[in-house]
Amino acid sequence: MSVRFDFHGVLAGEPKNDAGVVSEIENLAGELARVHARVSSRRQAGELPFLDWIHTRGELSAVKELADTVRRNAKTLVVVGSGGTALAAQALVGAVRPASFRVVVADTIDPDYFGALVEELDLTTTVFNVISKSGETAETLAQFLVIRDLLLRHLGAVDYTRHLVVTTDADQGALRQIVHDEGFQALAIPAGVSDRFAALSPASLFPAAVAGLKPDDVLAGASWMELRCQEESVWRNPALLLAACLYVAHRRLRLAHLFFLPFCRQLEALAHWSAELFVEALQKSPRAPSTPGLSWLPNSWRTADPSLLAELLLERPHDTVAIFLTATDHGRELAVAAAYQDLDALAYLGGKGAGQILQESARALEALLRRSGRWHVATRWPQVNAFTLGQWIYALELVVVYLAELLGVDLWLQPASEAYRRLLSAQLGRKGLEAQGEEAARLLASQREEWIL
Repeated sequence: MSVRFDFHGVLAGEPKNDAGVVSEIENLAGELARVHARVSSRRQAGELPFLDWIHTRGELSAVKELADTVRRNAKTLVVVGSGGTALAAQALVGAVRPASFRVVVADTIDPDYFGALVEELDLTTTVFNVISKSGETAETLAQFLVIRDLLLRHLGAVDYTRHLVVTTDADQGALRQIVHDEGFQALAIPAGVSDRFAALSPASLFPAAVAGLKPDDVLAGASWMELRCQEESVWRNPALLLAACLYVAHRRLRLAHLFFLPFCRQLEALAHWSAELFVEALQKSPRAPSTPGLSWLPNSWRTADPSLLAELLLERPHDTVAIFLTATDHGRELAVAAAYQDLDALAYLGGKGAGQILQESARALEALLRRSGRWHVATRWPQVNAFTLGQWIYALELVVVYLAELLGVDLWLQPASEAYRRLLSAQLGRKGLEAQGEEAARLLASQREEWIL
């Protein structure tokens, strides 16, 4: 049960373009082989642990045991986090079909949303999973303090600890210190695994397991994709070929947009994670000043009206690559009744299935893009399940690693994010950041009242 990558939308356009793209990738074959070898060497040196955790599987037993305990003793799990870790959890939880156990990802401190959520919960049957790799994310810690206060007041100083699970760095950070001091149930995010790269780690696998997804199957899918991507040849390695196509698109088209288009509700959160993974990993200045950096803006769309997507993709400059996520088997089918056979607008729909219509809508959009020579890659999922989810996540993580090597960017360097976090903490009065707080106040000071209407 493999996720298949169909590259016809890049390689089989107009004949002259076909030859051009294939030729460009062939010319890159030597560099791509070197990139593949460098990634393998970095893995052997322990520099890419988020790819290798699928083999070490530290804390996997703890993840499954704790998930079983929560499912037995509670009815709702609320995942509390922000940014990449919360989105990585949503990517897996969002793919689980609704079941008896409710899992909610509270990824914002917006008081209207978060306040309403905690007010409607039955705290006696709710467990909160607080996730922060650093253990010092301001928004997440603020949510934690709100929740802790509620639990203390409603359940008491002894029982409240059973309603909190903390997922954070194994050794450092404020949350890890709190775990040591108060004895909360806890899971560790492996060293070197952070933010959106946490989708194949305890940070995401625990809430997914509570929702009903089997972690072993997710990791089996990742291992299967890893095996498929061990090929050195770009034409036999799906992650390397996708990276090559996007690299060529960047150089030839000056790629401005990368759209992930899910034609399945279960894949919407995963599409969003996919887009933001590219932003976090690659949207930064290259190490070598002579290398042009990326100027694209990856994005995702919900399962939407394909006619709207046609307008979006075709009524714009040729600066976009679309990646389709389509499922053959939606887990169920909904038959369309035959009626009004005298009306052509309805007669042809009778006897079809809703899933069939959704699948054909994706194929119609593919055909339109093919006719117009617009670049797209179609990924075909036999079914959305734990095994195929693991394949996709592993493949996308490997794609961004390959692209980081090709573009000369540091996966872990996040100067803009770090600057934002420091300014936020400074503005909120964190000790030791007084100078940054004064700078923020100065930058935001209003100088011209007439400019504020």
